[in-house]
Amino acid sequence: MLETPLYGRFVGERRLSFLAPLPYLLLVRACYIGGALCILNGLFFFYQAFIPAWWQMLGVMLVGAGVLASLSLHSVIFDLREKSYRRRQGPGTFPKLTRGSTNDLDAIVLVAEPRSFPSAAVTYHLVLHWKGQREPLMILQQDTRAMGPSIPLNAASGQIAAVGHRYAKALGLPFYDNSHIPAPCPRPIW
Repeated sequence: MLETPLYGRFVGERRLSFLAPLPYLLLVRACYIGGALCILNGLFFFYQAFIPAWWQMLGVMLVGAGVLASLSLHSVIFDLREKSYRRRQGPGTFPKLTRGSTNDLDAIVLVAEPRSFPSAAVTYHLVLHWKGQREPLMILQQDTRAMGPSIPLNAASGQIAAVGHRYAKALGLPFYDNSHIPAPCPRPIW
């Protein structure tokens, strides 16, 4: 499935945020700025026949790409002192914004999704669960590793398991490592 992967970052000792990588966010902003500049360039070259329309079309396409990328972003930001979270769940024209307490969270679980195409690999997902399934599952971070045919699923899970344990400890949640059991992708397509 195509989605923007999230990565966790501690901001001081107060916040833990799971956002898209910084280069991706900069690229989205560059689409907006570049598109606006192309549209303005097309407006000011009104004396030539073809070039203004070309610049304006390019500008509209760049702004459109930025809008589509912005609408597909999802994130969650935890305030570790106030024990609260803000979640932006997309995709869609109107993403769902939720706030809540970290007391509503159940656990962070590491699962392994075996893949066979285009080559043998395993994708490890750190999945956030809410108590009573109050919110849909959220993939906090993922890591894909190439694997051989007879290697156990959890052979390369050490690094992401350590990261998941650190996140769970910061949030005061239990951490479960289920990477030894094959599991489907925890996020539904829609």
